[in-house]
Amino acid sequence: MKKLTDEQIQVLLDSDLKPSDDMLSASEKQQMESYQSLFQKLNTEPEQGLPFNFASKVTGQLKIKLKRRSDIRFNLLALLGIIAGLGMVYGILTVVDFNSGNQFLLAMLKFKWLLILGSFILLGTLMFEQRVVENN
Repeated sequence: MKKLTDEQIQVLLDSDLKPSDDMLSASEKQQMESYQSLFQKLNTEPEQGLPFNFASKVTGQLKIKLKRRSDIRFNLLALLGIIAGLGMVYGILTVVDFNSGNQFLLAMLKFKWLLILGSFILLGTLMFEQRVVENN
């Protein structure tokens, strides 16, 4: 008996012709079944797609990025506010009494590391609180 080629098996499956069992050998039957199951698998489309909450995840990530930017702006404004506040105190003291303004400036320069450390501690607690609130 003549052996069926791959193209002939495909033609038989495409035309929905079913040869009788006595016409095909056992290996040809197995080949036909393999091709048939392969075609059935290839005809079904994958059910993969975007998850239903994809849009909410994207908007959530964008909101987090925007919030982080606004938090950075807030922290920079807080640092600027500390510097501006100390400058205003110095200016007011200088207007009221020049010597007391100079004494305040000398005290700020003498304790500059304490002022810098205090500012960093304040900004650090602000950033820590923002992260904790963001995670909850």
